Amino acid sequence: MSSHPEVQAPRPVSVGWALRRTALWLLMLSVIVSVGAWLFYASIDPDEAAAGPATSEEAVQTSH
Repeated sequence: MSSHPEVQAPRPVSVGWALRRTALWLLMLSVIVSVGAWLFYASIDPDEAAAGPATSEEAVQTSH
């Protein structure tokens, strides 16, 4: 008699399990992208965005 328990073969993955994992992955991905976009949007200073682009050429033209 062997003291080792019988090793069962791994069960094949069901379609429902794969769909639940895919839905969970898509939910997590969309939350991460949404939070990242919101943080990026929140980091934009409204005063600087309203001021328009300030390139070095425009700064030189306005100083003369």
